[in-house]
Amino acid sequence: MKALRGFRPSAALVVATLALLVALGETSWATLSQLAPRSVGTPQLKTGAVTTAKVRNGAITSAKIRNGSITRSDLGPSARIAGPRGRQGPAGPAGSVSKLWAVSTSAGALNRSAGTVSSARVGVGQYEVIFNQDISNCVYVASVGGFIDISNAAGQQGFAVVGKKAGTANGVRVNTRSQTGAAADRSFHLVVVC
Repeated sequence: MKALRGFRPSAALVVATLALLVALGETSWATLSQLAPRSVGTPQLKTGAVTTAKVRNGAITSAKIRNGSITRSDLGPSARIAGPRGRQGPAGPAGSVSKLWAVSTSAGALNRSAGTVSSARVGVGQYEVIFNQDISNCVYVASVGGFIDISNAAGQQGFAVVGKKAGTANGVRVNTRSQTGAAADRSFHLVVVC
């Protein structure tokens, strides 16, 4: 003990000792931080250790998820899962679709049209539109509206009722009404699809 009492380490010895401690510490840290690939698995993980914040975006892909491991309840109420594909319906008849249309003024004059022979006002809020083909098996849709642009629609509120014109295979009858349902002259748009 007497020999240690008078011993004073030199600066070189202190530096060398510190260097040795640092080197041993780094070697130990490197050994612990460099784990063998696939050495940590499910048994080594604590419950709740892997959170959303710890998973890199795009790290989990469908190839990395075992089939059948995710259920509908895992996805939440906003998930949309496609159901089985339904039966295919019967094929429609061969041929092309005819698109006939007319835009008429409240006086019954055609403003513009396709496949339309004539348009005429036949009474208050009553119009007849004649097309250049048989439209007996077609669909008719009409709406009240300005015949040039939206600014022309002032005073055109209301609705239109459309149906087949009696006595001809090429005609449609359009009845226009005010907002209260009373017959009223209105410009309208008419579409016939066959």
